[in-house]
Amino acid sequence: MKAVLFDAVGTLFGVRGSVGEIYSAIARTFGVKSDPEAIEQHFRKAFAARRPPKADARSWWRSVVAQTFTNTDFPDFEAYFARVWHHFATAEPWFVYPETVGVLAELRSRSLVLAVVSNFDERLYPVLEALDLRGYFQVVAISTEVGHAKPDPRLFAHALQRLGCSADAAIHIGDSSEDVIGAKAAGIRVFKVDRSGALSADTIDSLARLLETDYF
Repeated sequence: MKAVLFDAVGTLFGVRGSVGEIYSAIARTFGVKSDPEAIEQHFRKAFAARRPPKADARSWWRSVVAQTFTNTDFPDFEAYFARVWHHFATAEPWFVYPETVGVLAELRSRSLVLAVVSNFDERLYPVLEALDLRGYFQVVAISTEVGHAKPDPRLFAHALQRLGCSADAAIHIGDSSEDVIGAKAAGIRVFKVDRSGALSADTIDSLARLLETDYF
């Protein structure tokens, strides 16, 4: 049996526009005006300052959003955050990369088993359902449920155990250094997705490139 593991955000699907634009648009419905570009910068800084959540993702994300809007006077921040939290559990803020569905369907047609290995949280389940992707995956391994977050190789090992697959019979595809470090530490061959066009032996610019590798 061979398995293909995928990261979620940035690999299978991405953010529609930017987080800063989305946060600012929702803030306007609460009467709060903000600059989307500035909010995007604040968000990236707040996100990067924290290790990925291994439990209680909602509290983790509340801290990120609160820091993003430091010194902003919200009439009801808790209601705002609740709206943001729910919004990212829907299809609206996401888009599926053009090649994703075709590649997943082709891999399944070749009798490969597929999994998602992600530092997302429990909202990944409704997102995958809303984007019509859930049915392609036998396993969804999420850091906040497993208790280990990428680059910890134990998250990958958990996915392999559930699939009944050995590391040397699997590959992982992701877009971050955490994907590369974690997968390699778990003994899994890894391809990094870089849609800017960079290509190398272990870097692909599209999921479609997987079908050109010698793995299959």
